[in-house]
Amino acid sequence: MYGLIIFLHILVCVILVVVVLFQQPQKGGVTTVLGGSESIFGGGGAAPLMAKITSVLAALFMITSISLVLISAKRVASRTRAPVQTETQTPETPQETPQSEGGGP
Repeated sequence: MYGLIIFLHILVCVILVVVVLFQQPQKGGVTTVLGGSESIFGGGGAAPLMAKITSVLAALFMITSISLVLISAKRVASRTRAPVQTETQTPETPQETPQSEGGGP
């Protein structure tokens, strides 16, 4: 699921960049280099259509971004809540060295 949302997010990002580049600024843009937009999108131009496409893609971008944040937070939380398997070590008692009985040398 996480990989699918990342793929969708990257796809939306690339398409959003392309759509923004094709929008016609005041003095022309990429569409004027490619022959204009009136013949493709009708007499009104591409401005209303491109604005709608940009709005939809921006909404999808926000939705995928929020989804990725929520899924990542759940993944991190599940990793930190997992019980850690540690060996229970009992403190070792120091072994007493036997004292020699008897006299000295």
